[in-house]
Amino acid sequence: MYTIKEVSKMMGISAYTLRYYEKIGLLEFVHRNEKGIRQFDISDILTLNTIHRLKETGMPLQGIKHYLKLIDEGIDSVSERKKIMQAQQKKVEAQIEKLQKALLTINGKLKYYEEAEKTHSLGVCHDERSEFVQQLINGKLK
Repeated sequence: MYTIKEVSKMMGISAYTLRYYEKIGLLEFVHRNEKGIRQFDISDILTLNTIHRLKETGMPLQGIKHYLKLIDEGIDSVSERKKIMQAQQKKVEAQIEKLQKALLTINGKLKYYEEAEKTHSLGVCHDERSEFVQQLINGKLK
């Protein structure tokens, strides 16, 4: 059995967050000893890992709570859980695409600044900037 402090350190989740998760019903499974101290077993830690990983995907806590209830239903809820994961996959892929575009912008700016530093002039990267403007005008950039 592990204490909240040990689990917090192990999982990289604050004790405050773990208490909050319990308060909103995500950690209904956590037992307390005779002194009222929370005790986590291996199964609890695995479930907490699932919560943490789903949270990292951007799934809201209410969605995670629903997902955990479906897990409790066993094999009968596999199709619904699969649909939830497919929807979450689409959301994450859209986030990745958005971040890739943001990274392209950053990389373009860094290239511009490197050239500006080399030449000690802001009049650099004319070809790249012209191509960018043409793509923007032609609707190829969103």
